[in-house]
Amino acid sequence: MNRTAYKNQFNADHYERINFSVPKGMKQVIKNLAADKGMSMNKYFLFLVNKDQEGLFDNMQLAEKSREKILTIKGNTHDGYDVFFKDGRIIHCRTKLDIRKCLAQDNKSLAQDT
Repeated sequence: MNRTAYKNQFNADHYERINFSVPKGMKQVIKNLAADKGMSMNKYFLFLVNKDQEGLFDNMQLAEKSREKILTIKGNTHDGYDVFFKDGRIIHCRTKLDIRKCLAQDNKSLAQDT
């Protein structure tokens, strides 16, 4: 496998592409905002998503060690919440308190495994 093929395969295995449109002139605004922070546009978008998730995690009062394992949380107070872990597991919880209890139990079982 040549270098280009290897890089293409690595990117296909580890990254997903997102294409979206913004109003005319907004691209430069985003570019400038990212540059002001010393970031590429891609890194800036990831920064904003992570910042948004931190707000959600703060609202749910999740421990730092639990946050590191979570990819995202989706849901609401009516339907409950789905917690997506970075390792591929998904759990469903009815309340924010249930999420904290599940994460505490998960941390305890992981500690026993080591």
